Amino acid sequence: MSETWRVNINTCRTIVAQSLGPGLVNLVSGSPADQAFWQDRTRAARRDVFRLDGCTQILSSLESARKGNFLGSVNAWMEIKKTLSGHTYPPMILMNMVFGQGKRLSPFTQALGNRKPAFPTPMRSIDQHNYLTTADIASFTAGLWLNHLEANGFRGIIVKWGDEAILPGLLWSVDPDRYRDVDGMRFVWLTKPTDDLAREKEWVEFDPQTHCMTFQYTRQELNSLRHRLAERGHDRSIGVNLGSLAISYRLMEVAEAVFQADVADEQKWVDWDPYTWIALACRDESEWAAEVAREQRLGKTGMRDLQARMPDFFQKIQQVKETFRLRYGRLPVIGVLDFGEPFWMDWGLHLSLRRSLEALTADSEWGVTLRELFGLPHDRDGRGNILVHSALPPGADVRDSLLVDTVITGDDTLIHGGLVVAGRHRSLHMPYGGCALFCAADKMMFNGPHAIAFKATGKELKLEQAERLAHLYFTSGRLEMRSSEALISYEGENYSLPVMGNPLSFEEASRRMSLEDNRLVENRWLENWSRQPG
Repeated sequence: MSETWRVNINTCRTIVAQSLGPGLVNLVSGSPADQAFWQDRTRAARRDVFRLDGCTQILSSLESARKGNFLGSVNAWMEIKKTLSGHTYPPMILMNMVFGQGKRLSPFTQALGNRKPAFPTPMRSIDQHNYLTTADIASFTAGLWLNHLEANGFRGIIVKWGDEAILPGLLWSVDPDRYRDVDGMRFVWLTKPTDDLAREKEWVEFDPQTHCMTFQYTRQELNSLRHRLAERGHDRSIGVNLGSLAISYRLMEVAEAVFQADVADEQKWVDWDPYTWIALACRDESEWAAEVAREQRLGKTGMRDLQARMPDFFQKIQQVKETFRLRYGRLPVIGVLDFGEPFWMDWGLHLSLRRSLEALTADSEWGVTLRELFGLPHDRDGRGNILVHSALPPGADVRDSLLVDTVITGDDTLIHGGLVVAGRHRSLHMPYGGCALFCAADKMMFNGPHAIAFKATGKELKLEQAERLAHLYFTSGRLEMRSSEALISYEGENYSLPVMGNPLSFEEASRRMSLEDNRLVENRWLENWSRQPG
């Protein structure tokens, strides 16, 4: 798979280099501070992520009350139309939803100013002034999807979720008219259901001849999913829902007309997955009612809760379909695009983040692809190290490691299988590996495997096995916060009360960080970072 992934990475780079990326990108966030942050951040990265000519227009729009990503995309579309104000729509628009409380990435989320998709990667911008974020990398890979849909006749919007970078494991072909009459596009991975995938992912059913969606299934136990598939018949295929989607301008215009009042109602919110798609697939009230009853038997309450918020939701989806039919002489067509076995980079959870970072030091398919994605070399020195703009003292014992933009001065340094990015250290001890990201310390010690430190600075810092360490740079001073892979849940008291010996809860840290100016926070970190090593 790695060769196909690498070909697709090179295609993404070609799209940027030849300025074939989107002409308009919309970032959707939930606060004025986030709106300003993403506007500035994405403008700074647009030559790296979208088009080398810098001609991508960046629109950062605000969702002032929770809308869910279905009503939220309609709301953002209305903002886009105001910006275009009568101008012709570009062939394709990329809409990136950069939301997410990021609870499960605490305390790194708080260190990022409560912006989980802003997590920096080891990839530098062209001008070397910035490290590209996970949101940047996600948008970079989405350029391939957008280019493919446009080349095959689709006209509309890709709606994607903030920081998930996904590369297809297939090389897509071009047929200029293939998607001309397609009004929605689902992205899937064709694979057999397993216990974990059935429980954790939604599934899209489609006709294998037309590649048009016929239904969607909610997350459920494997036996339940198999029983449902048997009821539906064996003449259909299914694939894991990859989350993001595309909507034609035709369908978005009709959805706006039907749901405009609901968008304005601060009490109403609806997601695309899974219920909007299920409603679009149901032919009538009886099928919808049967789905509600089936979900209740599974012990789920999502459809019932949706009906409580919006009792007429299904009727309005039916109105969308009928209005579309009257305008265009047919019902909306929802296509399915097979990604094959995808390369899926999700840095929103501690475990997946750690596995991804550790892979950067290895020559596995995953590790090689990640380095290729970030533009990092693969050649190693005599000790198995990959050193990128980094300096080591002659006496240091560093083996099988990746160091990027790092300076270490102490001969007593010991790193085996470690990842260090933007480090300034006198003495760094990582005998079991681990990851030190954007840290600076006189002495830093990793006393067990799988630990990650992020933006931590100081004289002496220690991490135990699988521990997480971050420093938060408040107006009142620097604050140390820790977590661990052993902390599985970030709900309830694990979020609202102090845990892991922290001086305050993750929730309070988030609240305090929301009051800070992110530019001042960054300057405080840089000031502390610049004092090291020595």
